[in-house]
Amino acid sequence: MASQPGEKQVDKDMEDLFNKFLNKDGEIVLLDLPKPFIFTMRDTKQKVVRLQDNSLVAEASNADPEKLSVVPNRFIQGKQYPIILGVQEGNRCLSCGTSDPPKLQLEDKGIMDLFADQKQAPRFTFHNIAEGSTHRFESAAFPGWFLCTSQNNGEPVSITNQPGATAITEFYFQRLPPV
Repeated sequence: MASQPGEKQVDKDMEDLFNKFLNKDGEIVLLDLPKPFIFTMRDTKQKVVRLQDNSLVAEASNADPEKLSVVPNRFIQGKQYPIILGVQEGNRCLSCGTSDPPKLQLEDKGIMDLFADQKQAPRFTFHNIAEGSTHRFESAAFPGWFLCTSQNNGEPVSITNQPGATAITEFYFQRLPPV
């Protein structure tokens, strides 16, 4: 059944993630926190998102996509699922920076440290908006700006405030089974 415009779409993986870390009031569930969930990402042109030379790029490849560490942001309410994305086992996290307009970058911040840091976490947070089988990732610090890839192969993942133009803002976001 198709969802109606404005209706929140249920995403089982995101519900599991939030339920594993937080109770219904947004409070931490356990003293011993679980490990981040691991996801992979491809754009709708089937380019895999991979780490290359200290940045995320989208390339047409049969290689494995980057393993992205994911935790919820427990301090932000609102649209869909606010999440923090990390690479290199969560030791570097995707950020929109602090300047306007935003610039997508990887920062040397631990994902679990950001999970606990209400002040710094917003610039690392993206609202995961499920749309059928794809997902869009809107910056929490810069509403209206979305993760995107280029139509061209091998270019860096970036951020745009013009979704639906030439940049690709829809992704397949797949959880990997726990190890």
